Amino acid sequence: MNPKPSHQPHDDGLEWLRDIRRKITSDFGHDQKKIGDYLRQREKELGVRIVRTQERLVPVKP
Repeated sequence: MNPKPSHQPHDDGLEWLRDIRRKITSDFGHDQKKIGDYLRQREKELGVRIVRTQERLVPVKP
């Protein structure tokens, strides 16, 4: 049986960021596929405004 995770504040000063992330995921019903679909659509719409630092991601070799 898995216990429900608690949302206790951390002491690392990043709780504001976690709050934003929770808000964004709750807007999509915490559905990762919906979030990904939305982000891919936004990339198509705003692609010319996205700044890329590399041509492509290079996989890390173990």
